[in-house]
Amino acid sequence: MNDSIKFSMAADVVAVDTWADFARRCEADGFDALMVPDHPGSFVSPFVALAAAATATATIRLGTNVVNSGMWEPFLLAGEVATLDLVSHGRALFGIGAGHTPAEWTMQGREHPSAAARVDRMVEVTDTTRRLLAGDTVTYTGDHVRLQDAFLAKPRPVQEPIPLLVGGSGNRVLRYAAANADIVGFSGLGRTLPDGHQHETRWRRADVDAQVKLVRATAAQAGRTPAFEALVQHVEITDDAEAACARFAEDIPTTDVAELLAAPYVLIGTVDELVDELRGHQKRWGFDRFIMRAPFRAAGAQLLDALSES
Repeated sequence: MNDSIKFSMAADVVAVDTWADFARRCEADGFDALMVPDHPGSFVSPFVALAAAATATATIRLGTNVVNSGMWEPFLLAGEVATLDLVSHGRALFGIGAGHTPAEWTMQGREHPSAAARVDRMVEVTDTTRRLLAGDTVTYTGDHVRLQDAFLAKPRPVQEPIPLLVGGSGNRVLRYAAANADIVGFSGLGRTLPDGHQHETRWRRADVDAQVKLVRATAAQAGRTPAFEALVQHVEITDDAEAACARFAEDIPTTDVAELLAAPYVLIGTVDELVDELRGHQKRWGFDRFIMRAPFRAAGAQLLDALSES
């Protein structure tokens, strides 16, 4: 296992003052990647935003966290990913998931698919998009995707292949990620709640243990060693971690303070405590990547500095 721990930043253009400046700051802080979510109607267009960030930066990776496969056809998606890789000079990271927010379907007059159907489509879209990016001519007839002699002549990506991140929490998604992705994105989220946006959490150590065990076994069977990334929902540098956790836990009734302090999806404590915690997550679960949101950029930068000195 690589001893280095990498941070990615998930951000939306409208959540920061100046997008180009924010991208440059993330790069200067040492973040490995700048990622943009894909939620039509609630967030900016991810590939437009990432292309803009590419013109303002030189080294930081740029990707989606994650494309909602239910919203895309592979022929169009491959063109977007390849274009991003071209304009960023080989810095694209292709992140994809099954999607979950019902309104993203219903606002288009479509029925919200079952979880099984969403995962089925994700697999078909991901597999065919990757084949197009690889330069294959693709004819495919599936339950969700149909292509006839499709090929991506231009633009051709710089990277061969473009790194793949598959993110989610269900067992089928995690097994697929283990067998195919360069990065397995553990969201720590469960069933979508009735509001259509919030989720149950799977932050208890036993939950994380079970998911990591599943992914490790699947990856080993496939002869692979993907990187593991945790989606961090909250970062807070404080001298009183228990009090801060107690406040945060008020909105997560199924998770107690002790479980929050041990979870890889929440980072609360002093800088030294969090460096130890991050190393502990890496040792126990193999998490060598952590993705956090824009409000926590400064805290993330502090932790990256401390990690580089530890």
